[in-house]
Amino acid sequence: MKYVFFVTTVGSIYNAVLPLIEEKKNKGEILIVVATDEAEKFFSEFTDFNFIRIKVNPNLITKKNKYKIFANILRSKIEFRKLFKDIEGAEVYFCGYRFSIVIFSYVKKLLKKNKVFNCSGLPDERFDKYPVEHGFRAFIMRWIAKWFMGVETVVSDDKGVPVWMLDECFFKDITVLKDYGDKSKIISEYLPKLEILKGKTILIMMVDLLESGGNYAEPESFIKAMDDLMVILNDEFSDSYLIKPHPRENRLYGKMLECEEIIPSYIPAEFILHHPWRFVIGIISTSLVYAAEHTDSTVISIMDLFKWNDAANREIKIYREEMKKVNILIPKDINEFKGLLLEEKSR
Repeated sequence: MKYVFFVTTVGSIYNAVLPLIEEKKNKGEILIVVATDEAEKFFSEFTDFNFIRIKVNPNLITKKNKYKIFANILRSKIEFRKLFKDIEGAEVYFCGYRFSIVIFSYVKKLLKKNKVFNCSGLPDERFDKYPVEHGFRAFIMRWIAKWFMGVETVVSDDKGVPVWMLDECFFKDITVLKDYGDKSKIISEYLPKLEILKGKTILIMMVDLLESGGNYAEPESFIKAMDDLMVILNDEFSDSYLIKPHPRENRLYGKMLECEEIIPSYIPAEFILHHPWRFVIGIISTSLVYAAEHTDSTVISIMDLFKWNDAANREIKIYREEMKKVNILIPKDINEFKGLLLEEKSR
């Protein structure tokens, strides 16, 4: 039996891909297909599995190459024939249901001669309710997806950007999985390899909110908050903290750029969160919620330490509600934030 795993996000590596691989690796041949630089770096550095890297952008187009859409469609046809046309009788796994239209087109073709599984591809009710577009732009995108990529889609509005999203009918002959096996085996296998964590007690999980994050924050306010945070850490906890950038939105700002020890952005946050941190600090992310639910760390969001732009109102409201449910601390200013750290330090 052959098992094919499409990996398009770092988050799916811990959540689904590795648990499933651990379950299947002694039953047949494993083929990992990575679609991003981050996924490629992880499998290259932390595993011995064989993998291949697709060359066509999994999202088909970006802001920079949107005029090459038909060239990329042609390239995707050639790439599929080169890499996947001979795969038959295999189990094929993919994650997600948005963005990766090229991967979805490969999966749709593989469905003809293989059994296909999706790893929790349905929307997360808490974090992923994006409005659906119905205008002319959406019509053209759906038409291109159907007639050139063979994929049934709707188009959602992601912060003003139109994004392909799989239509429910796409899943008609696909098994959607919710349980991926025992993750404790994954932690015991990969966490010891992260030598950089030894002796560290404070984790700072950062995300770029100025450029790749969607220009969500007021720049001067955001950079000042990062600098104020770094002053406290360097004065009081200089040998105790590590910074972990977001896998995609991984640019750092201000005094954070001076840090010599940075956790590689391509390592899934869930691996790192099982280290015995005293504090896990971030802004807004599902990883903060995960830390509050699954670890004994004191979890702090610094979302109120800087000014947000109006475009972020939806995300702020959703995450604030979720963080309050799991008792994540949200200091109102930098002095309150410092007090939380020093209070815990004095115990």
